Amino acid sequence: MIRNKFYLPLACIVVFSGCSTVSQNEVFGSMERMSVERGAEDLKWIKTAEEAEAAEKSLKTLLSLPLDEENAVRITLINNRALQQVYERIGIAQSELVQAGLMTNPLLGYSFGHGGGIGKTGVTLELAFLDLLWIPLRKELGGLALEETKMDVADEVLRTVRDAKKSYIDVRISDELVRLNGDVLKSYEAALQLAARQNAAGNLSKRDLLKIKDGYARARIESMRLHRDYAVAREALNQRMGLYGEHTDYTLSNEPLKLNVQPPAPDALEKFAMEHRLDIAAARKAVEYAAVEAGYTKNTRLLQEVTLEAQSEKGSGEERFNTFGIKIPIPIFDIGQGRISRTQARYNQSVNHLYELAVNVRSQTREEYAKLRYAYDIAQVYQDSVVKTDQSILEETQLFYNGMLDGIYELLSDQRRYADAKMQSLSALGEYRKSYADLMYVTGGMITAPKDKR
Repeated sequence: MIRNKFYLPLACIVVFSGCSTVSQNEVFGSMERMSVERGAEDLKWIKTAEEAEAAEKSLKTLLSLPLDEENAVRITLINNRALQQVYERIGIAQSELVQAGLMTNPLLGYSFGHGGGIGKTGVTLELAFLDLLWIPLRKELGGLALEETKMDVADEVLRTVRDAKKSYIDVRISDELVRLNGDVLKSYEAALQLAARQNAAGNLSKRDLLKIKDGYARARIESMRLHRDYAVAREALNQRMGLYGEHTDYTLSNEPLKLNVQPPAPDALEKFAMEHRLDIAAARKAVEYAAVEAGYTKNTRLLQEVTLEAQSEKGSGEERFNTFGIKIPIPIFDIGQGRISRTQARYNQSVNHLYELAVNVRSQTREEYAKLRYAYDIAQVYQDSVVKTDQSILEETQLFYNGMLDGIYELLSDQRRYADAKMQSLSALGEYRKSYADLMYVTGGMITAPKDKR
């Protein structure tokens, strides 16, 4: 009976301190839903060998097709190991929430003494019993930290999607530029071959031949630069998608890149961004966490070290003697002033961070809209005016050449002008598409996705 009384307080505390919490998969599912609503689908958190094998099969299936922007994003979300590292932050935060619901382990002591022919044994149990009162507060803090982490992770997913889109656009544009420049280089080669024959026949001056040689050499240098840019862009995409070895031998989609519809109107974009940016939501949770932490620290600063003691002693030939007691710290030197000041500073820091982030998000929204607006206008002028005008010039020059009113050099020059216009138009198109990806992110990833202009 005495033994039961001795362990009864411990048993009650163990029963009442039990806690339940959401699983890591539930938290990931909630984060995934937020990401899907903002255009990031098919998220995979790889934690087992079976999941890794399934991801590898999906990867091979996607890479067997000509790579388009949509599949580049899918591969990134499946295979990007930096993103997999970010997902583990959910596991860490969820584990900390579980830990927050647990009491501090009790301390069990045993002593044995002998003297004067008398032996004495003692058993002590020390328990921070007030810890039970702080569990709900700690779980509240852990829950807020988990929500903040979930939003941070979802925001990182959206940033990764944006970067994957931009990397893919860079590769496609670089690939197209290399091919277009090949036509320009062929034009210079034809001009040089013709000039060499004319110079040998005495029909072209040395000065004119040297000028054509110079133009050809510069065209070759530009071709080398474009090939270099393509190689760099492709490796950047490989890194983004987490590819190496034979997986890097994919082919790119040859579907023509087109100018999208006009950008959305700027009205209410700032407000929309403030309501849907996940880093803003995470910063709000950080403020809430700091406020709760400050209150928790203030309420527990003098009572955290209060412990309940139970002791049972028995000497030779004596009956067991049980005692119960409590230990309370005396607040003479440390009354929690440092901890309170620290949590207040953290709260002020989080408030100012939220304010700074809100200002920056509004500015980013205006800036990215301006970039998108001008990128669209520039691309449209190239597509609808410059390219068409240079095409018309080339057609007219062809007529003049056919009528022997213009020479071959004028025709080749206008061919290069037309090819150069197409290259500049393509570069402008790439800038527009990357600006659109940026605007989608800075507004929360939920603006209407563009459709190709038919």
